[in-house]
Amino acid sequence: MLQQYITEVLFRQQTCIVPQVGTFTIQHIPAQFSVVDQSLTPPRQQVQFDTRWEDDGSLLRWISRKENLLEPVAALKLDKYLQQFRDALAAGEPIDLPGIGSLRIDPLGQLRFTPQELPDAWQPIGLEQVIRSESAPRVLQGTTEVENNQVVEHTSAVYEEPESQGRFRWWWVVLPLVLIGGGVAAWMYKDQIMPPAPQQPETAQPAPVAAPVEDSVVTAPVEPAAPVSDSISYYVVIATFKSRESAERNHAKRIAWGYKEVVLFASKDSTEFNLAIPYTTMPADTTAAKDSVALKFQAPVRIVY
Repeated sequence: MLQQYITEVLFRQQTCIVPQVGTFTIQHIPAQFSVVDQSLTPPRQQVQFDTRWEDDGSLLRWISRKENLLEPVAALKLDKYLQQFRDALAAGEPIDLPGIGSLRIDPLGQLRFTPQELPDAWQPIGLEQVIRSESAPRVLQGTTEVENNQVVEHTSAVYEEPESQGRFRWWWVVLPLVLIGGGVAAWMYKDQIMPPAPQQPETAQPAPVAAPVEDSVVTAPVEPAAPVSDSISYYVVIATFKSRESAERNHAKRIAWGYKEVVLFASKDSTEFNLAIPYTTMPADTTAAKDSVALKFQAPVRIVY
């Protein structure tokens, strides 16, 4: 039954995430032209499988809808289906997914997917290149010119303008612009180039009479007050789980995939277990941090302070 649900969700929304198994995706391959065969292959679709997954709840909602169950009851049903699915794979049995392909575990313990060729009503189209006389290429060979497989004799060689002359003409446009720019720059900085005017010597003033030295009081230097930081610490949550076991398994997988910054923390009432990225930024930068994490993990995120 789970295989049928996977097929329906995949062809409905072009992707299907199977928790603790992987992700199925329909890849669209554009039309391709073969120069050797002179044929145009129509666009087609192919199913791809990746062992990485991040549950979006689509399979759970589909089971709840198809079997008229509440989501908590559908979650128990999904766990039962997934257990049977994994047990069959562990026993070495290939699992056929109708219209998609088959899954099996190889001798090295790796999960392998063999896609099934999707039905396509379009057939390759044979094409033939057509060269019109008015658009036929002309090829110059010495004093002869070949046009549409016909040789045309010229009484004199065709003169070709040297490449250097074409480049030289550009200097008549660039040189005046350089001269004008240099003149403007010299006019703007003329005050900096000219030496400053000499200053008149000031009349010597009598040195101030030093005040009588009194008993001085030594005071400790006043230390500047530490700047007040307005930064805040928060978490950008990328996934939430109801059980600690599921959260720990998902956290271990993300660490193995190279996401060392992902941490696991529980809510205050210990009813939810979250995977998140910790941040310490200014309050104005929380939106940028949230958008950055959402783009990196391709999933809806939220902020927890």
